[in-house]
Amino acid sequence: MSAEKAAPKVAVAVITHNGKKYLKTCIESLLNQTYKNFDIYLIDNASSDGSSEYVKQNFPMVKIIRFEKNLGFAKAYNIAIRMIDADYIALLNDDTKAHPKWLEELVKAALEDEKAGALGSLILFLDHPNIVQHAGGMITPIGGGIDIGFGKPLHKVDLRKRYVGYVCGAAMLVKKDAFEKVGGFDNDYFAYFEDVDLCWRMWLQGYKVVLVPTSVVYHKYGGSWGGRYNPRRLYLSHINKLRNTLKNFGTLNCIKGILLNIIFDISRSLLIVVKYKRIHDAKSIIKAWKTLVGELKILCNKRIRIQKKRRTRDNFIVKYFLCSLLYGVKEYLRLDIKSE
Repeated sequence: MSAEKAAPKVAVAVITHNGKKYLKTCIESLLNQTYKNFDIYLIDNASSDGSSEYVKQNFPMVKIIRFEKNLGFAKAYNIAIRMIDADYIALLNDDTKAHPKWLEELVKAALEDEKAGALGSLILFLDHPNIVQHAGGMITPIGGGIDIGFGKPLHKVDLRKRYVGYVCGAAMLVKKDAFEKVGGFDNDYFAYFEDVDLCWRMWLQGYKVVLVPTSVVYHKYGGSWGGRYNPRRLYLSHINKLRNTLKNFGTLNCIKGILLNIIFDISRSLLIVVKYKRIHDAKSIIKAWKTLVGELKILCNKRIRIQKKRRTRDNFIVKYFLCSLLYGVKEYLRLDIKSE
């Protein structure tokens, strides 16, 4: 194996929006990586807290790509990745701390499987480092994603390297060529489930998605959105699960998914209003459906393009990466209905 093959060029792209308070910990953990052939990029989504200036002054080796408007997770990464010259791009949230072997383990796993388009880390809670936040993910019958092992102690979670439905965008390595071939992130996904959508399309187009549990990241959960519950998060998660359902499922599962979404969202809205007295939050779900109706023509065109490129049958996705409906509903209620 050549030296270039053994240590391909990697770019670590840290995305931030007013995350200055997290950047010292994050970047210092990157400077301590055992893997050395990489550059660090700060993707600054129009921060007003001096994030770029702080990094420029304290970490001059970091390359900065700054946007004058907050483009969200997907669009900002799409533009930045086109500008970056590297074989692999490691996506990393600003509110993280990477284990010294984080990047080395991801690259090693990528080189072992040339069809791996996306590889993800084991993510632990920064404040509770023995508790799992993400050990790969399952796709739900309504188009969302569920983190495997969320809230469980390390010893109770399957920590084998394995294929999963999706890996979390907070700590993900993508092969740039594969990322571009599947179309990158969907620009319309400001945040939430854009990683599910990307990995889903990776599988559909013949690539693999791999959990690499020896690659560890510690994440400040809720650092970007202020906790488990947020009205904006509720809207984004609902519209994006609907988009995923329409775009990525085969015909039969798409029809099933839309019907299940209708039942689930009506039930959830009633629960929010009757039990939690949060009428404005129910309106967020209604807003998601209104957005969906307005986007139907665009989504149908996206669906046609995705399905034309399909190389993996739906029954494979359903058999290995789709969680049960009851499990998905239980997890959604646990993560989104409760407030902190």
